[in-house]
Amino acid sequence: MPDKQQENSKRVFGKPFKKGQSGNPNGRPKKGQAWADVANELLNSNEINITMKMSNGKVKNLNLEADKSFRHAVIIGQISEAMKGNVQAARELADRTEGKPKQEREIINKSEPIQVMVIDDG
Repeated sequence: MPDKQQENSKRVFGKPFKKGQSGNPNGRPKKGQAWADVANELLNSNEINITMKMSNGKVKNLNLEADKSFRHAVIIGQISEAMKGNVQAARELADRTEGKPKQEREIINKSEPIQVMVIDDG
């Protein structure tokens, strides 16, 4: 009788791709279109003017200016929240400036060997 791990490895979730077909046919987004690129562009700017048409037909205009970059504004907001006693804001600042503290993990079943299962589809 196969063990549960072997049983689970044979299950297929979702729709499997046909052999030779890419799971991401359009590939990686072009430079400047990825979320990180857009976020960095906006955070590095000091002025944002954008018009958005909402699904209900209303139009919203967003016009923001900062004397430095919005990246500075976000960090200043984080510092302000930490100074008000927001522990999560203080922790985020500490993690970003000093690095996260190392976490230790205990291995419970030290006597049992680690099992590695290799599946050969070929």
